[in-house]
Amino acid sequence: MATDTENLQAPARRPVRILVAEDSPLNLQVALKQLEKLGYQADAATDGTQAVEALGRTAYDIILMDCQMPEMSGYEATWQIRYREKERATDPATAAHVYIIAMTANTEADNREKCRQAGMDDFIVKPVQLPELEATLRRALADCATQQALEEVIDPIVIAGLRQLRIPGKPDPLAEIIDLFLQEAPAQLEAMRQAIAKNEMTAMARTISAATALKGSAGNLGARSLAALCDEIEQAAKAGFLADAVPVLDKAIAEFARVRDTLDKIKSEATAG
Repeated sequence: MATDTENLQAPARRPVRILVAEDSPLNLQVALKQLEKLGYQADAATDGTQAVEALGRTAYDIILMDCQMPEMSGYEATWQIRYREKERATDPATAAHVYIIAMTANTEADNREKCRQAGMDDFIVKPVQLPELEATLRRALADCATQQALEEVIDPIVIAGLRQLRIPGKPDPLAEIIDLFLQEAPAQLEAMRQAIAKNEMTAMARTISAATALKGSAGNLGARSLAALCDEIEQAAKAGFLADAVPVLDKAIAEFARVRDTLDKIKSEATAG
């Protein structure tokens, strides 16, 4: 069984791009050495401006952001990063969310709230201790992995576009659209199942209608795989080969379960926000 020291010295299992934004040369070196001890290599920035510029050149996964820095504070740098992420939401190459960990000597609750409002994802108290840093990085990597898993089911660019439709003081359209889709999709899948089971001329038209409808709504929510499966079913029905659609429908039903779970998580985040 590995000891705690052995775990700390074990190298990272996958390359993780980390940036440390810290104006104190001493604190910066300590942070870099701590990360090295945990098995990570990191780049450095000495103020908020450098951090924003560095992120423009490199797609970092995690930023350790000192809150109090000259020229541009960590709060302002984070705000600018989040603003740019929103602007780039329509570009798949630059739409990723970088995980920002605040580093501050202020432990008061209102300071934690200030970090959250600035768009920071987590919080660590200075002087940073190695066990706390390791735990925070584990949370960051778990969050990144969860986000990646979600993006395999639902296109984040489509969701980002739907979020932009929100108007202050009015119900969130994203939540409403998700609810509508989750209400309609099961009935459309069931209609396809029943029609395919009959395997007759009238059933082909019903299958095409249900598959076309679900394909469109799935595409509008970024469920690309589900939409593609619906297209396969539609093409099989148009060709008159309903028997060929049976295994594809089974895949579509399984994919819808993944889509439903993912959309429920997205809706929960939207409601909380």
